[in-house]
Amino acid sequence: MFSVGDKVMHCTHGAGVITEKKEMQITETLHCYLVIQLLGSDSTLMVPIEQAGERLRQACKRAALRRLLTSGLSGEPEGLPQDYRERRKHVEAKLKSGETKEWVGVVRDLTDRDDQKRLSMGDRQLLDWAVDLLSGEFALAHGVPLEDAGPRLRSMVERRHELADRQVESSGRWRTLG
Repeated sequence: MFSVGDKVMHCTHGAGVITEKKEMQITETLHCYLVIQLLGSDSTLMVPIEQAGERLRQACKRAALRRLLTSGLSGEPEGLPQDYRERRKHVEAKLKSGETKEWVGVVRDLTDRDDQKRLSMGDRQLLDWAVDLLSGEFALAHGVPLEDAGPRLRSMVERRHELADRQVESSGRWRTLG
C-alpha cells in the first residue's frame, strides 16, 4: 500500500515522505513501521504498518489539489456553531479527518468568520492548524519548500472571492455554449 519515497499526509501531523520501513523488536514481538520524515522539521514519525491505512493517505496530486482549493475556497461558507466549545469540537473533527476537502472548508469557514468579526485566539489557532496542514499538502503537490507553500496558499485564501467570481463566469460560459 505505501512504499519508501511516497508523499503522504498523516491525519494529524500533516505532510511527510516515507523514508524507510523499519522492523523493531518490542518485548518478544517483531513490529514493522513506516518511518516518515515530516515536512518542514527535523522530526520523524513512526507509524505501525498495520495502522497506516487509518492514519495515512497519499498526498493529493497537483491538479486534484487545485480543484479542491478552487472549489472549496470559493464555495459558500458553512455556518459554524456559535458556542465556542461546540465550534472547536466541530472544527477539530474536520481537521483530524485527514481529508483535504474538510481542511479547505475549515480555512474557508474560519476566514469568513474572521471577515465578519475578529477570531478568538482559539479559533485563530484552529485556522493556523488548517493552513499548516494544507500548506504541507500544497508543498508536496507542487514540489516546493514548505516555507514557499504557506504564502502561496494564503494568497489563494485572500483571493477566494476572485476564485468564486471565476467559477461563476466559467459555469455561465458552459451554460451558454451548451
